Amino acid sequence: MRLILLAERLVDLVGRTLKYLAAALLLAVSLLISADVLGRAVFSHPIDGVAEIVANGIVVIAFLQVTYAVTSGAMLRSELLLTRLGPVGLRIAETVSALLGALLFYLIARASWSPMIRAIETKEFAGYSGFQMPVWPVRVVIETGSILAIAAYLLIALRTALIGVRPRPVDAAPAL
Repeated sequence: MRLILLAERLVDLVGRTLKYLAAALLLAVSLLISADVLGRAVFSHPIDGVAEIVANGIVVIAFLQVTYAVTSGAMLRSELLLTRLGPVGLRIAETVSALLGALLFYLIARASWSPMIRAIETKEFAGYSGFQMPVWPVRVVIETGSILAIAAYLLIALRTALIGVRPRPVDAAPAL
């Protein structure tokens, strides 16, 4: 049991760290968009590659935050249903839900593996002749975020099945 709790703490720490990295990246993307708008308005010249950077940046931001969303209990859920189940029903529902979440991210990781390897091996780029950016970092973040989400969900399933439902953290976003 101590091993599960230690692993939960480690995954939570990684998730929180990646959440802050995602916030910094979001700020950078926001500044880039603002600079592009300013460049268009003042100099009639946009910054090359903003659309590609923003499109890939949004994906990176989402997958950097997914582990924290899982560990903090902020993934989509129906409190209305869960509050009516009782302790045993809630324990079963939370365990099954965590296993389904792990399955979902396993499928994402499995589907993302080959494109990630191909992007690394072929040095795949996105963009056009005036601007190109490597695709492999985005694919690595998708794969890593998915694997961390799997770990988080499996730890939640184990803990819930063995101990019971973990109370939601105070700083977690409200569940829907």
